[in-house]
Amino acid sequence: MKREEVTELVERGLSELSDALANGKSDRLKEYFAVMARFPKYSFNNAMLIYLQAPSASLVQGFHAWRKMGRAVIKGQKGIGIIAPMLGVKKEDDAGADDSGEKRIFGFKVVHVFDIAQTEGDELPQIASITGEPGDSIAAIESLIRSWEIELVYEQIESGADGLSKKGTIVITPDLQPAKQLLTLVHEAAHEVLHADVERRKSTTKTVRETEAEAVAFVVCSAWGIDCVDHSSDYIQLYSGDTDVLTRSLDAIQKTAALILEGMQKFVTEQKATEVFHGS
Repeated sequence: MKREEVTELVERGLSELSDALANGKSDRLKEYFAVMARFPKYSFNNAMLIYLQAPSASLVQGFHAWRKMGRAVIKGQKGIGIIAPMLGVKKEDDAGADDSGEKRIFGFKVVHVFDIAQTEGDELPQIASITGEPGDSIAAIESLIRSWEIELVYEQIESGADGLSKKGTIVITPDLQPAKQLLTLVHEAAHEVLHADVERRKSTTKTVRETEAEAVAFVVCSAWGIDCVDHSSDYIQLYSGDTDVLTRSLDAIQKTAALILEGMQKFVTEQKATEVFHGS
């Protein structure tokens, strides 16, 4: 796939998504968020490219990465084109030398990845994955929030809200059902990450902030196997059909969801290692 074709795919996807949102439809956006849950480390554009070319993809790697994992791409399989940065060290020029040795992005290129269904070989090792009962995920997000030095309080909220983010403090109403508790914890954690900055709050509306936080919660909970589509669907209506605004919001959603998922995964991995060490 050529770079021009990839660019056209991205533009087409954004256009369709913007039209759907402008008409009050969120199905396409929910599908993209589901892809983000499967590929949290990929940018929004690359997650969308994966979705547009291979909607059922579940785990993608490059050709050589699969080889290192003991699997080989089946002959004749077509790669999924995504965008990757071209890195290099700046050379000396007339303006002087850059002797920092740091790699910089000089452009972008199209690379190809393959879904696990396009490969064959060794079974993948069973490592701790982002799935499980709500109890594990609740402990994980609580630990992550506290590791950020954010105070976590469980108490009744006068307004009747399920949760509040108060810049350094998260308040959650007690006695929520486990799935709702997880959704609320992630929603408020997303606010702390995305909206604690005064300048960013000034540059966004309440609609955008609530949509971003709920979208992050949807992605994270979906990755943990929690079905929260009905609850989140009312939030997943980005208020504008403007492609630029939409892209900026979705990129922020992807990065925040990835940050939270990786932090929760680290907690679960460390817990399992501790249990093995103590023989429990």
